[in-house]
Amino acid sequence: MDHNTKVAVTPSRPHQAPITTVAKTIHLIRHGVARHNVPDALTGERPNLHDPKFTDPSLIRQGELQARVLGEHLRRRGVAATDVAAVSNDGEGGALGGEGRGVTNKDCMDVDDGDQNSHTKLAGGSNSQQQIPIELIVCSPLTRCLQTASLIFPSYFASSAEEHHGLDKNVHHRGVLLKRNCRVCCHGDVREAYGMHYPDKRSPLSQLKSQFPNVTYYHPSLTEHDDDWQPDTRETREDVSRRIHNFLCWLVQQPHDNIAVVTHGVWMECALLNYCPEALEFGKKRVYNCQVFGGKLVGSMDGNGDDGVTLNGMVQMAFHHA
Repeated sequence: MDHNTKVAVTPSRPHQAPITTVAKTIHLIRHGVARHNVPDALTGERPNLHDPKFTDPSLIRQGELQARVLGEHLRRRGVAATDVAAVSNDGEGGALGGEGRGVTNKDCMDVDDGDQNSHTKLAGGSNSQQQIPIELIVCSPLTRCLQTASLIFPSYFASSAEEHHGLDKNVHHRGVLLKRNCRVCCHGDVREAYGMHYPDKRSPLSQLKSQFPNVTYYHPSLTEHDDDWQPDTRETREDVSRRIHNFLCWLVQQPHDNIAVVTHGVWMECALLNYCPEALEFGKKRVYNCQVFGGKLVGSMDGNGDDGVTLNGMVQMAFHHA
């Protein structure tokens, strides 16, 4: 059965709405190394995440290199398009395969700390079958994710705003639907756990739009200023998990079949541990900067507004740090 096949299941009871199952290819990507991920060059001390100077930090040169190398790797494998105009609206995508490496687990809700002493390498995976490129990029509204995505997928960000972004007039109970030819979307539910730590405080929306003009900015929380972030409270794991569920329910409704989500370490670890814990060996592994996990996003809708989603077969792509 094709990855994007929709199946209507006959109700088991009279008058019960039919259940429709939808499956899409999904790639979860953590941003590259940013300013708050590395120790101070003079003192060797870890950054003080309570210092406002680290508000919404940018990538450092190492993070930019990670993203460019990853983008080249994905284009060679046919996962990302060299020319976004060549992306088919009817295409199919494939899951990413590869091996991870085990590390000591830490509390998932700790700092999005990165792998600051590493540099990126390609692992030369053997799964080189041709794939239809990714159709939609969904980014966290934090600068490091938008930068990472723009370096991995430059042709998607360079496409005309008039041709490749926008919202559909149709509204689903989980939110507005994107247009079929939308290529890059910024969604508030994909951001890192927020509160107290300044790296997780968003820049003003007008600043993001000026820096990344060809992006569709969609989410009720994406107002001019980051009103969700508070200096004295931080989201819990349950809060992040709730956002992840809402986002996946929204994403499965979109018209795209092959999707990349550029997000954060805590967000990815929560998503994988909640829906596909074997991908992280049930908490024994962490997610490092610019790592990619791919598999299937599967959703079921019963027609009454009750949605169920899960991630199936999520595996790390053959790309690691050393």
